[in-house]
Amino acid sequence: MLEFENVFVQRGDRLALNGLSLTIRGGEHVAILGPNGSGKSTLIKLITRECYPLLREGSNVSILGQQSWNIFNLRPHLGIVSNDLMTQCTRDITGRELVLSGFFGSIGIWPNQHPTAEMEQAAAAAMARLGVPHLANRWLDELSSGEARRLLIARALIHSPETLVLDEPTTSLDLAAQREMRNRLRDLAKSGVGILLVTHHLEEIIPEIDRVVLLRGGTVLADGRKEEMLNDVRLSALFETPVTVTREGGFYRGW
Repeated sequence: MLEFENVFVQRGDRLALNGLSLTIRGGEHVAILGPNGSGKSTLIKLITRECYPLLREGSNVSILGQQSWNIFNLRPHLGIVSNDLMTQCTRDITGRELVLSGFFGSIGIWPNQHPTAEMEQAAAAAMARLGVPHLANRWLDELSSGEARRLLIARALIHSPETLVLDEPTTSLDLAAQREMRNRLRDLAKSGVGILLVTHHLEEIIPEIDRVVLLRGGTVLADGRKEEMLNDVRLSALFETPVTVTREGGFYRGW
């Protein structure tokens, strides 16, 4: 699905990604875990083509084996739910319009965009899948953060993508909303949608994720089975502070 080889991305005067090499297979459930400033947001922007790598010999960025894509052709393969998208959900648009706008790559429906009956049906099905049909006619600025994020996931699912890329999906959610979000993600993972979770919260790593990539300083510190990555020694090195890891019901927590 995704292949990054010896990738460097510069933002300002620093290397946000510093020789990153990473491969994600289609349908795989993977968590990329790292502290603030480790390069997680830049990695997402690299996938969405908001950031471009430096031209270096031996460097490669490819999605499904291609280095260049028409974004409209890429959407059936990758669904993106980022914090950047979340910040744009502040205008006076309805939940239905937000989900439908995934067909056009916008946030909300503009006058020149004309959803078809088939698009309307797909949007309704995606909202039903996330349990948010009741939000179809609600204004976004009236919704909670959890409700808005579920609509954004529905927006990402309207093309039935092979993999869903999630950027810290439970940020700013209360305990009940966090649990609801994790349950929805578990349902998606069980249905066959690949999950690529980018986070610094251990609690977001659902049991269905079996591979964890530890990211620090813009490069991969370690990569392997979840049980081998989420332990005291590994996470203390990753976060550069003593960490005690506990596990309960397939979920991990760091102290």
